[in-house]
Amino acid sequence: MMRLRRHSLALVVGLLSVAVVSCGDDGSSDANEGALAGNVVVSAASSLTDAFTELAETFEGIHEGVSIELNFGSSSSLASQIVEGAPAGVFASANQAQMQVVADAGLANDPRVFAQNRIVVVTPADNETVQTFADIAADGVRLVLAGAEVPVGDYARQAIAAADAAEPGFEEAALANLVSEEANVRAVLTKVELGEADAGVVYETDAAISGDAVRVIPIPSEYVSPAVYPIATVGEDPSEVARAFVAYVLSPEGQAILAKYGFSAP
Repeated sequence: MMRLRRHSLALVVGLLSVAVVSCGDDGSSDANEGALAGNVVVSAASSLTDAFTELAETFEGIHEGVSIELNFGSSSSLASQIVEGAPAGVFASANQAQMQVVADAGLANDPRVFAQNRIVVVTPADNETVQTFADIAADGVRLVLAGAEVPVGDYARQAIAAADAAEPGFEEAALANLVSEEANVRAVLTKVELGEADAGVVYETDAAISGDAVRVIPIPSEYVSPAVYPIATVGEDPSEVARAFVAYVLSPEGQAILAKYGFSAP
C-alpha cells in the first residue's frame, strides 16, 4: 500500500524522522531491503515535485517499513520553515543560497549537489507575442516571474541583469513588464498555461512537464548558469531513514529517475 502523502506550503505536517534499524551507505535495494522502518519528512523545491514523488514511491517500495512525507514549495519558504522548527528530515533546495540559510542555522548536514537544471522562457502555445528572450523587454509584454527570493526568480533576474550588461536598459524594460511575482516555479508555469501572461521564466524540467501547453524559448547561454540543487539531512541527529533517502537520491538508481525528468547530473 502506498503511504506517500504530499503537503502544501500552507500546512507542514508529519513526524520527525524515526528509524529503528540501520542500513548500508548506498540506499539501494540489494542488501538493505526491509532493513529500515520509520517516517521522514522530505522538504523539496517545487521543481522537484514529479521526480521526488517517484523517488519516494520507489524508495518506499524498496523499504516496506518506511513512509516518506513530501512537502513541496519554494526553497526560500522551505528554508524558513525548517529554521523556524517545522518537521523535516531532509531538505532538497533549488539553489545553494537557501541551503546555506539552513546550514547557517546549524541544521543542514553535509549538503551535496545532486542535480542541475536550466531556466528557459515559456509562452502560451497559441501566443506569438514573445519569440526570443530579448522580446520579454518589448513594450506591452506581460511577464511573470517567481519572487526574487525564490531560486527560479533569482536565476531569472540574474539572466536579465546579464543581458542588461550587453544591452543597457534591458533590465529596466523587462522588469517594467512584470504583471505578477509568484511564490514558486509551478505557479509561474500555471499563469503562462492559463494565458494570464505572455511569457514567464521557469526551469527546463517544468516546461517539459507542461508539454504542448507552452512554447519553450531558450535563454542565450552567455546569460545563464546552471541551476544547482543541493540536498542534506536536517537536524543534529538525523535518522537512518533520512540518511538512506539522501543516499538513494545520490545513487545511480536515484540519478536515473532524476534524469528521466530532465535533470542533469551534478
